[in-house]
Amino acid sequence: MSLIAELKRRNVFRMAGLYTVGAWLIVQVGETVLPAFDTPGWVLRAIIVLLAIGFIPALIFSWLFELTHEGVKRDNDVVAEPTTPQAKARRLDRLMMVGVVALFALLMAEWFWPSAPSVTTRPVATSEAGEASIAVLPFVNMSPDQDNEFFADGISEELLNVLVGIDGLKVASRASAFLFKDRTTPIPEIAQLLDVGHVLEGSVRKQGERVRITAQLIHAASDAQLWSQTYERDLTDIFRVQEEIAQAITTALENALGVRRVSVAPTTTDLVAYERFLRGRSRFYQRNELDAAIDDLEFAVERDPGFADAWAFLSAVNHVASSGWPTERDRDALKARAPLAAERALALDPESAIALAVKGDWSFREGDPEGMMEGLRLLERAAGLSSIDTSARLWLGLSWLDLGFAERALPHLQKAHERDPLVPSNKGYLGLAHASLDRIDEGRELMLGAVEISGTPLWAAVLAAGLANGGDLSGTNDLLMEAQRHLSDNESEFVSRMVRVLNDPSERDDFLADNFEATQRGSAMEMLAALMFKDPDSVFSNSGPRASFEFMTSTSWLPSLRWVREDPRFYALMQDRGIVGFWEMNGFPPGCSPVDDRTGERLDCSGNRL
Repeated sequence: MSLIAELKRRNVFRMAGLYTVGAWLIVQVGETVLPAFDTPGWVLRAIIVLLAIGFIPALIFSWLFELTHEGVKRDNDVVAEPTTPQAKARRLDRLMMVGVVALFALLMAEWFWPSAPSVTTRPVATSEAGEASIAVLPFVNMSPDQDNEFFADGISEELLNVLVGIDGLKVASRASAFLFKDRTTPIPEIAQLLDVGHVLEGSVRKQGERVRITAQLIHAASDAQLWSQTYERDLTDIFRVQEEIAQAITTALENALGVRRVSVAPTTTDLVAYERFLRGRSRFYQRNELDAAIDDLEFAVERDPGFADAWAFLSAVNHVASSGWPTERDRDALKARAPLAAERALALDPESAIALAVKGDWSFREGDPEGMMEGLRLLERAAGLSSIDTSARLWLGLSWLDLGFAERALPHLQKAHERDPLVPSNKGYLGLAHASLDRIDEGRELMLGAVEISGTPLWAAVLAAGLANGGDLSGTNDLLMEAQRHLSDNESEFVSRMVRVLNDPSERDDFLADNFEATQRGSAMEMLAALMFKDPDSVFSNSGPRASFEFMTSTSWLPSLRWVREDPRFYALMQDRGIVGFWEMNGFPPGCSPVDDRTGERLDCSGNRL
C-alpha cells in the first residue's frame, strides 16, 4: 500500500490520465489536419508510435519531478508542505479537464459539422489541351490498421470505374496511375507522363464502420486545386460517396465536358463481401498473393452469390494463376474454374468487360479453331467496353500476333498502349508488332521503354534475337548495352554474357549448354537466348511450360526468324494449339503457305510478308 500511496502523492496516476488525453487529442488533430497537406500515411503512424513510446518516460518524469509555483524541481529538492501535493494535483486536474473538453469539442465538431466543398480556385478553359481527361492516383491509407491499404486502393479503383463510364472523359488506366503509388513525383510530371489534364488524389481512413475520404482535384498545368472535400460517413454510404465525388469532378470540368449527371448503383449490399472483394481485386492487379486473392473473392461470392464483379475477378484471377503466375494450387483446376466463374458473372452482368475478356482469352487458348474464332469475337466485344483495364485490348492484339497477323494486331496494341502507356507488356508487345513489320526503329524505342519501366531485359532480348538472326551484330550490341543501364547486377551479368558470345562465337556452345537446363524450366529469357543463337533443340524442347511456347510463338514472326517458322516442329506446335486449323479456315499469314516435303509438314515463308 505504501507504493500506491507514494504513486498517488507524486501524482503518477494523474500524469497517466493527462498524458493519455493529450496524446489522443494530438492524434485527433493530426488525423484532421495532416490530409490537407498531403502528408503520407506513415507520418501519422509515426506520431502514434512516438506517443506510445513516450508514455513510460512521462510516468518516470512524474515520479522524479514536481511541478511547483517556482517551476519544475526534483521531488527530493521540494520542501515538504501539506499543500504541495494538493496544489500539484489541482493543476494536473485542471490541465486534464481542459484536454478532455478540447477532445470532446473536436469529436463533436468532426461528427456533426457539415463538410462543404472548397471554392474552385480557377476556371477550366476548354481551349487547353487534355482538359477532359483525368488520372486517379492511389489514395493514401490513413487508417491505423495497415491491412486497410487494400481498402484505400479499392476506393481509388472504384472511382476509376465510375469515371471511365462518363461520356467524353478520358481516364488514365489503373495500371499506369498506380505506378506512382508511394512516390513523390510532382503532379504536373505525372499528368504529362499519363497524358491527362487533371489528377485526383486523396486519402482514406477506415475505422470500424466509419470511413473518412478526402479527395482533391488538381489542374495539372497550373498545379492548382480545383476542388476538394472530406466525407465522413458510415461504411453503408460508400457508394453514395463515390457518386458525390464523381459528380463533383464533372461539375468542376463542366466547361470541358458539358453537363453530366453521375449515378452509382451499389454492386452489393453485403459490406463484408465488398471489403473482401476490394482486397482480392487489389491482390489480382498487383499479381502477387494470387492464392489469397482467390480466397478473398470466393468468400465474397459465397456471401453474396449475386455479386457480379466478384465473380468476374474470380474468373480473372483463376485464369491468370493458371497461365504461369505463382500459385500453390492445381493449375488444371484453376483453368477449369475460370470460364465457369466468367459465365456466372456474365449471367449477372452481360456487359462485364473483364469476364468477357477472360472467357475470350480462355476460348482462344483452348486449341479448337471454332473456339478461337469465338474467343476473338469475345475479346473484340470486351475491348469495346469502357474499362479501366486494358487486358482485353492487349490479349486481342497478342492473339493476332500469335496467329502471325502483325498488321491486325497493331491497332489493338496501339490502343492498349495509348490507354496504359506505362505498362511494360503494352509497350513491349507493341514494339514487337512494329518489329515484326520490319519497323525496327519504332520497335527499338518501345522495347527499350519497356525495359526501363520493368527493370528486366526481356523486351530488349526479344528484339536482339531478331537483330542477331538478321546479321546486325553491331545493332544487337548497341541495343543490349543500352538495356543494361536499367538492369540489376544479376540480370546485367546475364546480358553481358550474351554480348560476349555475340562477339566471340567460340563461347556459343558452352553458353547454350549452360542455357539448356534453364530452358527446361521454361524461362522466357533462356528461350530468347536459344532463339538468338539458333539452338533449335532448346527452342522446341517439350519440357517447358506452355506459356514459354506461346511467348516464342509471338516472337517467331520477326522477319529474320524464318528458320523457326519453317521448322516442322513449329508447324506441329501450331497444330496442337489449333492455329493451323484456324489458318485453314481463315487464310495463312502473309508470305507463308503450308507444304509437305521430305522434312514433313511445315510452313514455307519465302513469300514477301510485307
